[in-house]
Amino acid sequence: MSDTYERYALGLIRGPRRSERGPGRKRSPAGRRPSPPASLLARLEALSVKGWPERATLYTRSLPPGCVHCLDGRGSSISLTTLCNRDCFFCFNPRPRADVVSVHGRDVRSHAQAGRLLESLGVRSAGISGGEPLLFPARTLGLVKELRRRLPKLWIDVYTNGDLLTPRLLARLKAAGVDSLRLNLAANGYDPRPVRGALAVFPDLAVEMPVVPSDQGRLSALMGRLDGLGVRHLILHELFCSGHNAGLLRKAGCRTRARPRAFLTWSGVAASEASALRLVAEALEKKLRLSVYYCSTGTQQWIARKAWQT
Repeated sequence: MSDTYERYALGLIRGPRRSERGPGRKRSPAGRRPSPPASLLARLEALSVKGWPERATLYTRSLPPGCVHCLDGRGSSISLTTLCNRDCFFCFNPRPRADVVSVHGRDVRSHAQAGRLLESLGVRSAGISGGEPLLFPARTLGLVKELRRRLPKLWIDVYTNGDLLTPRLLARLKAAGVDSLRLNLAANGYDPRPVRGALAVFPDLAVEMPVVPSDQGRLSALMGRLDGLGVRHLILHELFCSGHNAGLLRKAGCRTRARPRAFLTWSGVAASEASALRLVAEALEKKLRLSVYYCSTGTQQWIARKAWQT
């Protein structure tokens, strides 16, 4: 299991204990983060952006239901496998990939064990991801059914690149109890075709992907297409660097912006945040019905700290 992935999963409910921060590593002052360009923040403020500028948690209209619980420190992450049919340069999972299941950063051996763990944590939303979970549809469906049986009010998102979606699988996911899909279109070169097929079954689906600075123009064009299709939510993540993707990011011309924040083991990539904020501003200026939400490393740090303190 990737240390980065495990820390991320655990961070959705709590931050690392003092003893887990590593020898000699000083904690950053609370709330201190490199500020986005003042002109961008002023532009967003003038456009009445919603959210919390001090930690770069910003959105245009509304937040996806799963994100609401996550921001409250009541979300969890399930890695169904780290195997994938894609090999994205920005992926932080370790190589070679392993077919292991973990819930909240802890390896599990059965659907029942996964359900008991989430029940004990009192979470309100869970994202099933990987890797590509739909490489194993029976495993995905079995887990969803167990979670729905044990936690009938749990909000369940399935994360996928969309390559393996079919009308039959979409119907089976819905029948099993999946609430929404999170589609990472950065994996397929920003092709919205998987969205078209899924919207009829999951009208509340979200597109979620990292912001590669050099792809800002392509993301801008995609926003217009998603808005035209009637997609409700686009989640933009700050591209980040961990130990497992650092070399690939460097080859792609990316560099880290700063050392990891307190509670995190990864760093934002330079220019990713500015690109994301420009896209948020563009969505507001164009009055897109699509709600665009920027989830930064500042957001992730806030989630970890808040959950640890509550």
